[in-house]
Amino acid sequence: MRFQMKSKLILKKWQKIVLLCILPVAAAGLLLLLKQLYAAYIMPYVPPCVLRTLTGLQCPSCGMTHSVFALTRLDLAESVRQNLMIPLAVLGVLLRYAELWTEVLGKPKRLIPRGRLFWPGVLAFWLGYAVLRNLL
Repeated sequence: MRFQMKSKLILKKWQKIVLLCILPVAAAGLLLLLKQLYAAYIMPYVPPCVLRTLTGLQCPSCGMTHSVFALTRLDLAESVRQNLMIPLAVLGVLLRYAELWTEVLGKPKRLIPRGRLFWPGVLAFWLGYAVLRNLL
């Protein structure tokens, strides 16, 4: 007979609040550090997009790095111009962060859809965006 120990981390309410307060500061610091490291050590070696080089068309991920860099400068307009999906992903992260706060405060609210068609819809939107950005 095996002995199974359930390891469920149970935090008190004040601990959750402290973690939620620290999370954005830690995430922003990590993002800025990764931006500097990526720009210095990785970006010079990343090859150009094959689809864009061969056809002149932008693939769905073209401009994502520039979009993230624009967001680190708090330039939302440039970020959207480079690639709309990064600001939308950030919006999703912010909505999830707000959901965590509502849970900690005892009034849970779902701000992000959880239906089974949500992620296929996101994929369809992303592919539609990839086609439309090349037509406009």
